[in-house]
Amino acid sequence: MAKATVLFRQCIIPRQSRSVSTTSPRRTSTSPQRRSAAAPSPATSLKPFSEIPGPLALPMLRHSAHVLPRIGNFHHTVGLGLLEGLQSRYGDLVRLAKASRTRPVLYVFHPELMREVYESCSTEPPHWTRSPLKTHRASTGCPYHGDETNAIWASIGALLEDPALMKNFEKAFDVIAVDATRRFGELRKAENALNEELETEVCRWALETLGMAVLGTRLGCLDGPAHVPTSENRKPEKTSMDDEIPDLCSLSKRCPDGLTPAEALVRCTREISDAGYLVRSEHTLKTESKTFNNALMALDKHYSLTERFLLQAMSELNTTDPKPEQVLLNKLAPLKQRILPLVADVLLAGVNPLAQSALAMLYHLSLNPARQQRAHDEICWSAASHAAGAGVQELPYLAACAREAMRLHPATGGVVRRSTEAISVGGYEVPAGVDIVLAHGVTSKSEKQWGRANAFIPERWCSEGWEPLRASRAHPLASLPFGTRCPASGLAGHVLASLATRVMERYRLEWHGPAANMVTTGVNKVQAPYYFVLQDAH
Repeated sequence: MAKATVLFRQCIIPRQSRSVSTTSPRRTSTSPQRRSAAAPSPATSLKPFSEIPGPLALPMLRHSAHVLPRIGNFHHTVGLGLLEGLQSRYGDLVRLAKASRTRPVLYVFHPELMREVYESCSTEPPHWTRSPLKTHRASTGCPYHGDETNAIWASIGALLEDPALMKNFEKAFDVIAVDATRRFGELRKAENALNEELETEVCRWALETLGMAVLGTRLGCLDGPAHVPTSENRKPEKTSMDDEIPDLCSLSKRCPDGLTPAEALVRCTREISDAGYLVRSEHTLKTESKTFNNALMALDKHYSLTERFLLQAMSELNTTDPKPEQVLLNKLAPLKQRILPLVADVLLAGVNPLAQSALAMLYHLSLNPARQQRAHDEICWSAASHAAGAGVQELPYLAACAREAMRLHPATGGVVRRSTEAISVGGYEVPAGVDIVLAHGVTSKSEKQWGRANAFIPERWCSEGWEPLRASRAHPLASLPFGTRCPASGLAGHVLASLATRVMERYRLEWHGPAANMVTTGVNKVQAPYYFVLQDAH
């Protein structure tokens, strides 16, 4: 391991265990601890892997699995509907035979079986032989996989789960949420309906937030006025014949030379996300294809812009007396040239899941005016208490709204781990080399774990919640929106609650249209068009 990494691991970051335990709930989970979880009975003899039920093949999985590379992990991109159908027909363990894929796949749909996989300590993130992202990282001389990289990400994840460290970002995240809320208000058109730029604005907020977390400085994604469509620049309404044409944000229509660096980064991030350049598919797996080459060019542009912002942040960093929001960058400083690929991965991998989680949260709040009112009352009470000299009050109900939104609509269907040696799962012997899909997106909506599982009930996370619906009755692994190894797991709930606080403080959200569809395009997302109406709260 490189000298800089050893210094980073041993001298700067305290060692923290990242094992999953029944006695210590993880911050990466939106499920609290079950108070009396029964331990599984030990298996006396293991049944062969071939006896696990399941279909022979699924057409959309002919490339082994369509997965989205994430930091230290791989998130599964198969739709939740398909996963739920597999569980309903075959049970909590489903095997896909090798068939036309390079290796068999095992789907796990029960949290106690997931625990067996996590605690086996014999799995690792899959190492794919080719993808645009890996090809680009190799061209820059930065290894995308390896024990050194995984150790660094594990340490960063431990830092972001530290409540004391997160306190340093509270003010900065709040200011970013205020700016994003202001821009939401500027998006309103006739009868206060939000225009089609909402997704881009939420992407701006997510990028600015993650930039603040890893660089300790503002990127400028929320500077200036929001884009207001006119008769000249409005996007034409799509018809059924245009379904294959991707929606483009307003930045894609402007001359690149006229964009600020922050706007160029937003545009590049949207392009990579919307085109699916991070998803392993038949298009991105063909190195001679136009899609593959376009992906490399977009990734190279993203990398160059990230380097510009990193150099700016490092020039502003005072290592002897850093600002509160520079605490993470200061801890990363000993890595020197290794910081750039890490920061690029954060901005590349985290923006779309965070933005789509925010849109899902706003959607569910728009359908529940009573819960919006309770959130607004909590904000007003906190402000009044602060004005009376009682200090800053916590906002547990806003935090509960964020956690419930991530439970009900997680950004991904689950995570993929690859067995490095034979392990036992549910009484079966799983050989080495099997891709194991831990379907947290299914268990987070399981009626066996959650009362009224498909309903948006933030009260289940509150101490005064009705006992049959309390989240504490669910298994601690029943809801893991980002798995156990994504460094941003401890960050997502915090920044989502911050955004919800500022939106609920000024506005009331309404949804004037048919129920939204959830689609999977790299991550699970609320499908456009959006029918949000933003009414003034007072």
